[in-house]
Amino acid sequence: MKVICILCEQPFVPTKLQEKKIRKHPHKIIICSDCYERVGKKALERREKSGASPTTD
Repeated sequence: MKVICILCEQPFVPTKLQEKKIRKHPHKIIICSDCYERVGKKALERREKSGASPTTD
């Protein structure tokens, strides 16, 4: 199974867990691991700037 990332528009092969989620919920959005890491890194930077804790209680 090949999936196209909505952020970078590059095809990637999802993990077994991602494949299962795609089959069960095809309307959900899946992004590639590179974009996932990039978005996560930017989110952490944004949280550090705002002074909020990285975990929500």
